[in-house]
Amino acid sequence: MAISIPRRRIPYELVPEEFDPPRFRLYRRFMNTVLSPAAVRAMMPRIKKWVTYYLDEVIERGECDLAEDFAAAVPGAVALEWLGFPPEDWRRIYSCMHDLTGYTPEAPERRHAESELSFVHTRIEELAAERRARPRADTISYFVAQEVDGHALTDDIAHGMVWLAIAGGVDTTASLTSSVLVHLHRDRALRARLINDPGIMKTATEEFLRMHAPVRAHARTVVKETVVNGVVMSPGDRIMAGEVSACHDEDAFEDADLFDAERFPNRHAAFGFGVHRCPGSHLARAEFTEMITQVLERMPDYRILEEGLAEYPFGLSGIGGWAKVPAVFTPGSRRSAEPDLSGALG
Repeated sequence: MAISIPRRRIPYELVPEEFDPPRFRLYRRFMNTVLSPAAVRAMMPRIKKWVTYYLDEVIERGECDLAEDFAAAVPGAVALEWLGFPPEDWRRIYSCMHDLTGYTPEAPERRHAESELSFVHTRIEELAAERRARPRADTISYFVAQEVDGHALTDDIAHGMVWLAIAGGVDTTASLTSSVLVHLHRDRALRARLINDPGIMKTATEEFLRMHAPVRAHARTVVKETVVNGVVMSPGDRIMAGEVSACHDEDAFEDADLFDAERFPNRHAAFGFGVHRCPGSHLARAEFTEMITQVLERMPDYRILEEGLAEYPFGLSGIGGWAKVPAVFTPGSRRSAEPDLSGALG
């Protein structure tokens, strides 16, 4: 993910995304453990809870912003609870991440989000220190307790792992979800098909990922002389690897620009390939599937107000998606009898 971040006294890296092997593997294994398929299955009750909660917050109104009120809120709550942030921090942090990617540098939302980064990094520092002293059953506690070659992770490395989990885990899933909600608004036949035949959701999810890959491209640095299609790339050269381009490669996908809900096999590049493949891919699929499933169940007739749509600025963040998705729908009933937590959530 490419986000413009004001330099701090310590320029925290995204750990381990910005490392190369063999150093990369020393830290990636920690991410693999807490984001494995088994770990994500154990998180499903919490994922369902937060999808239900945020839909409950708007379902009786008959209108909402599907980007801000739902697509950004759910992965924000899931990721930040999993990490160990208290509920009163969640909205402030996930709104910061959403607005960093959703607006141009001169927009007031983006300027405010940049000013909020100091709060995000300060809270990471504070919680990491607290968990070193008093561990809990959360992921920050897990990270700060790890060792590499017999030594505890440094504060900077632990901070970088938490920062990657936030930066990579919040608005990428929001990007995918908002893009698909717009897609299904415009393709009512596909929406009806998914409602009437939910069994195709698994293959449809992969096709949504291919068509709406959240991360459009990654910048990379050449580490050894390489020749690709006759072009010589030397160590130190910077290249742009485009996931979106790869996902629409006509040599890899028949009718690459057409959506096929039952496309199989579907070896898309939405999560990347190789050692740097997205460690949160299993969590992203689980969140996305539950969010779209509940929307189709609870607000099947939703309609987006196209005049209010605001797309992410192209090329500035490396992320695709929608900053604002105003929608109307037939009001429905809450599912949960739990108390209203909106005050605690911002």
